[in-house]
Amino acid sequence: MPIRSAGICWLRTLFIAMVAAAAAIPPLAQAQQSATPPKDVKIVFLGTGSPIPNADRQGPSLAIVANGKAYLVDAGSGVSRQANSAFQRGIPALRPNDLDIAFLTHLHSDHTLGLPDLIFTPWIVGRTKPLRLYGPEGTKEMATRILEAFKEDIQVRTTGLEDGNTTGYKVDAHDVQPGNIYQDGNVSVRAILVKHGSWKEALGYRFDAGGKSIVVSGDTAPAESVVEACSGCDALVHEVYSGRAANSQKPTLSLDQWMKYESAFHTSAPELGEIAARAKAKMLILTHWGLLGNAKEDDMVREIREKYSGPIVIARDLDVIAP
Repeated sequence: MPIRSAGICWLRTLFIAMVAAAAAIPPLAQAQQSATPPKDVKIVFLGTGSPIPNADRQGPSLAIVANGKAYLVDAGSGVSRQANSAFQRGIPALRPNDLDIAFLTHLHSDHTLGLPDLIFTPWIVGRTKPLRLYGPEGTKEMATRILEAFKEDIQVRTTGLEDGNTTGYKVDAHDVQPGNIYQDGNVSVRAILVKHGSWKEALGYRFDAGGKSIVVSGDTAPAESVVEACSGCDALVHEVYSGRAANSQKPTLSLDQWMKYESAFHTSAPELGEIAARAKAKMLILTHWGLLGNAKEDDMVREIREKYSGPIVIARDLDVIAP
C-alpha cells in the first residue's frame, strides 16, 4: 500500500481501500503518513512540478531508496533542499552529503536546473565522493560545462579558509544507451528509450531492487518501450496531462500549436490509462502532472480509469510511497 510521509493517517487510507475492495471498485490510492517508513524499497518524490514556477511543487526529481541508499532520477530546482527536508522527515538515505548517484532522463532545463545544486551543495556540506551521473547523450558535456562555469567557486572553496575537499565536487559522468547501465548490491538499472518530441534521445529507467520493480517514464509521449519495460511492474511512475489549454503558455503559439506540442512531448490521461492497463502495472503513480484549462485532478483520474483499474497515486512533493 502506498505511503505518504505527510498527509492523512494510514488508518483512514486502509479503511478507504477496504471499503473500495468490498465494492469491487479500485480506489484512488492515497499516500499516507508513517512514523516508520518501509526498510526495503520506497520512492521519495523530491519534486513533481513542471517548468511553471509553483511554490508547492519543485522541479522534477525523485529518489528510489533501496536498502538505505538513495538513487536519484532527475535534478529539478530545489533538489538538495528537498532531499534535506526528506532527511529531516525520517529518510536517512537523503542526507544531502550522501547524495552521490543520479540518473537523468533528458536534458530539458526543468529536469536539470538542480544539477549544479546536486554537484556542489552535497560537497559543501561534506560529500567526499564524486557524483556518479548517468544520462542521455550530452550528459558528460553538461557536467563538464557546469564545472567550468563554477571554477572560481571551486578554487575559493578548496584553497581558501573553507578548506573544502578536492574530490566531492567532481562528476563521474556517463552518456548511456538503452540497456542495462548500472548494478550494485542494492539495485539494477535499465535505461529505456522514450519519445519526447524533438529530443534526439530521452530515457526512462527500470529499477529492480528488493524484489520490487519500478519503472520511471521520464518525459514522454506514449511509448511502447514503457509498456514492455513495466510488464507487470510493481510501480509505474509516469508523467501525464489532462484537459485542453485555455491559453497558450507561449505567446508565439496558438492553442492548436500548443496542444500539438503537448501530444508530441507528453502523454494524455486517456493515453496513460491504456499504457498502464497494457503494462499491467500493479500501481500507477502520476508525477510531473499538468492540468490544462479547466481540468481538475478528478478529471485526470477519471480519464485514466477508462482503461486502467489498478491503484492510482497523484504524487506530491515529499511523498514517500512504498510499491
